[in-house]
Amino acid sequence: MAIGLVLVGVLFYFFTKPNMPRALDSKLFQPEKEKLAIILDEIQVFGIAGAGANQQDSLADALDLYGAANYTAAQLSLETYLAAHPEDRTARFYYGMTFLYLKAPEKALKTLSPLSQLSGFDLQDDARWYTALAAANVDQMRALGLFSALSKDNDSKYQQAAAAIMNTILENPGNFSFQIESGEVLKCSMVIAPKAAWWQVGWSRTLLAFLFPIGGVGLFFWRKKMKRLENENKQMGVDMLASDTLLHNILPAETAAELKQFGHSDTRRHEMVTVLFCDFQGFTNIAEQIRAEELVAYLGTCFEAYDHIITSHNLEKIKTVGDCYICAGGLELTEQPGPVDHLSKAEMAKQNALQVIKAGQAMLAFLKEFNQGQAAVGKPPFNARVGIHTGAVVAGIVGIKKYAYDIWGDTVNIAARMEQTSEPGRINISGSTYELVKDQFACMFRGKVEAKGKGAVDMYFVSECGA
Repeated sequence: MAIGLVLVGVLFYFFTKPNMPRALDSKLFQPEKEKLAIILDEIQVFGIAGAGANQQDSLADALDLYGAANYTAAQLSLETYLAAHPEDRTARFYYGMTFLYLKAPEKALKTLSPLSQLSGFDLQDDARWYTALAAANVDQMRALGLFSALSKDNDSKYQQAAAAIMNTILENPGNFSFQIESGEVLKCSMVIAPKAAWWQVGWSRTLLAFLFPIGGVGLFFWRKKMKRLENENKQMGVDMLASDTLLHNILPAETAAELKQFGHSDTRRHEMVTVLFCDFQGFTNIAEQIRAEELVAYLGTCFEAYDHIITSHNLEKIKTVGDCYICAGGLELTEQPGPVDHLSKAEMAKQNALQVIKAGQAMLAFLKEFNQGQAAVGKPPFNARVGIHTGAVVAGIVGIKKYAYDIWGDTVNIAARMEQTSEPGRINISGSTYELVKDQFACMFRGKVEAKGKGAVDMYFVSECGA
């Protein structure tokens, strides 16, 4: 009996270990050397405009040391060079990089941050990225704001990496840091450590490992036996239900059914889909005012409410990117509410657009109530812009691992532009969506508004109440 109690205690101790930190690896965490090679070639071939041979050779020698991963020598060489040529922004960028990879993030942040704000600087995008990495070890709230901004910048080569970091932090709230392991090959990663529950903390875990078996060993074995008998009778049905539930939670019904039956799902073109983008105004500023854990908790509360809203309106959640929520209506005709068999495609498109706008209104109504609670406790409000557009998209899943349903096409881009040109607390719709809902909602014509990359397009604000 004593051996049994010890065994149960040991099992409890090991099976309640805190979740291990997650390490994100990417080649983009490595020191910037792609543009370095181009810069060195330009110095060798063309030289530096207005610079003498000694200045060119001095900079080239310092950058060669950086390229060879001799960061200590490169730092000293660049420091000497900058003392004579303080206006050289390229040299200052690589000077800041030496601090980062010599594990001095405070100095790296101080050096790289001003460069990340210089428009027209060839290395500005890189400076923004490495500033965010340095901030992860100095100021996590600032790092969250920087990663969020990069994740929404379609012109940044670091957009996907920043989005991956944001999504991982949202899924695993806790501390995060940029870690560098020196060696023959430099190993860099973003480590995210989920916050441990109270019963996973060392002393609590040890105490419970002794107390739990004493009082619960009988119950433990009885429940284990009953669970085994139940599983023998229901395991197949339970497994199938769990599998179906999980599959339908991440994929539309038709796509999930096709995937189960054939092992794959083909992408499909849908002609009249209404896409909604909802993004928080001034998210970077909010991130600087509250702790990272609070920020992630608030986003979780808002996105959970959004999930319930779109479910009640029979819409499809596409994804979240940082603080942006994307959903659509019209992807699965068989799931529309009511007797729809007799409806034409045009009528179906109209019904989809109406449901999407109603969902957008419900999102803004939720935020209005949520912000009242925020104001009561002295916390910053979360104000959102909503943009909606209707048109053709291609939808489906790609790849064979970690299935994710997504949509592509110009319609998605225009919907994003509708959101970007909207205003806090307002729903901005395109002309194509307006034509579908104009007899159901009072709308205010904004004229032709410039949308980045799309020129002047017709836009309308939807009134708070239907017509």
